Amino acid sequence: MTANTTFSAGQILTAVAANAWPRGLMATPATSTTTDSTITAEEVMLTYTFTAVNGRNYSIIYFEPSILGTSAGILTSRIRVTDIFGAVLNQSFATIPTANTSNIMTQLIYTATASGSLTIVSTLQASAGTVTTTRSATRFPQLYALDVGSGY
Repeated sequence: MTANTTFSAGQILTAVAANAWPRGLMATPATSTTTDSTITAEEVMLTYTFTAVNGRNYSIIYFEPSILGTSAGILTSRIRVTDIFGAVLNQSFATIPTANTSNIMTQLIYTATASGSLTIVSTLQASAGTVTTTRSATRFPQLYALDVGSGY
């Protein structure tokens, strides 16, 4: 579908055009206030489930606000379908900080290929040492999906 970007006086708004518009946040964002100080091998950090609609586009975002490690290395952040064994939708990498905390974010645009419940998970994996994600009521990770429409 091609988005209508040339609105003019006298045009009629159709249901097809309106249905292509973004719908926003798909469900309450997944969050946690529990600090995890045992990240070495890949582990699930957050799980998020929403109802996807075939052909619609979703901006999926995972943000971890505070990471600190015991050894320099690479931290890999992934967004996967279903669980830790599911297909990787996207991944990002960051140098593991050992003196000052840092953060990591992974995002993508996902086009649903079927309608129904969709579960995604965010994971972290450290290449060296152990990573701690410090969390609180005012510093917490989020995983969520925004419906950005079906037109481009």
